[in-house]
Amino acid sequence: MCIRDSYDPDRDAAVARAHDQFRWFGSGWKVNSELPHPDSFVQATQFVRREDVASSIPCGGDPADFVEAVRPYVEAGFTEIALVQIGGESQPGYLDWSEKTLLPALRDAFG
Repeated sequence: MCIRDSYDPDRDAAVARAHDQFRWFGSGWKVNSELPHPDSFVQATQFVRREDVASSIPCGGDPADFVEAVRPYVEAGFTEIALVQIGGESQPGYLDWSEKTLLPALRDAFG
């Protein structure tokens, strides 16, 4: 299972990045597969609000939000879950935070 997330110490920055780069997530594959070119994605997602994205993708620096995003999949029996950070420029900070904060929180929550 792959879960998209948007880590940033500034939650507003994380939400803005997720909205900018991943707001198309909510349309579903059927809609996305029918869109012929990038301009179509812009039109199809023009009414997706930042709040919509933030309610579906863990954003910010609170590990509890990320643990809660993972929980339904662990409870469903998934044994491998990939957390994928949105935004290439934020990868170094995400990896450091994941090592020091997120992975210990996930181990505490799920063993």
